[in-house]
Amino acid sequence: MHIPALIFSRMDSSRLPGKALKPLAGAPVLAWVLHRLSRSHELDGLVVCTSKRSLDDPICEVAEKMKTGLFRGPTHDVLGRALAAAEYLNADAVVRISGDSPFMDAGLVDTVVRRFRDTAPDIATNVHPRSYPAGMSVEVIATATLQKINQAVSEAADREHVTTYLYRNADDFRIENVAAPESLRDVDLALDTPEDFAFQEWLAGEVADDADLDTIIKAARHYQTRLKEAAS
Repeated sequence: MHIPALIFSRMDSSRLPGKALKPLAGAPVLAWVLHRLSRSHELDGLVVCTSKRSLDDPICEVAEKMKTGLFRGPTHDVLGRALAAAEYLNADAVVRISGDSPFMDAGLVDTVVRRFRDTAPDIATNVHPRSYPAGMSVEVIATATLQKINQAVSEAADREHVTTYLYRNADDFRIENVAAPESLRDVDLALDTPEDFAFQEWLAGEVADDADLDTIIKAARHYQTRLKEAAS
């Protein structure tokens, strides 16, 4: 199976505009994502997947600087963008990764990709149900499944969020969920607000850029403990 990763990124965000290019330890958030994913042994390439707007040209510049693949498509029809990229790449499936997940763990990505290769479901995921932290989401979606969803979905929200329709109609799809050995939901690695970015700046200075998931979780829990102690 040919399974590349699509890293979805765009410049506009209502709560934290330009977050994809905010610098962590001297490198843009998107560069962190690409650098950490480059350690994967299961991915057949990395492709930054952004819009055709000039607003998102700086994202393309990061992809070019890091010698990563690039695909541009519709802004809000992310489902259409994902399907067009998958078909352009002649992919059997694609791995959906958020470009604002700078601590994404390549080992976890490989685990989910291997599950997909072994079982050939419609989707292999670690978010249905979620047991890994927000900001550590991995979805491996068959191109045929994207085609099926594309035909079925017309609501703008479902087209922007790609897999919401699939999970809402889970009985109609073969879903393989990869669960953490124990819930890690007490940690939040998502980047949505200035407070999240302050935490991630601290974390980037605290762990090595190749730190594994266990190291990142331990550091994040330490940060949370410090916050609680400071507030008490």
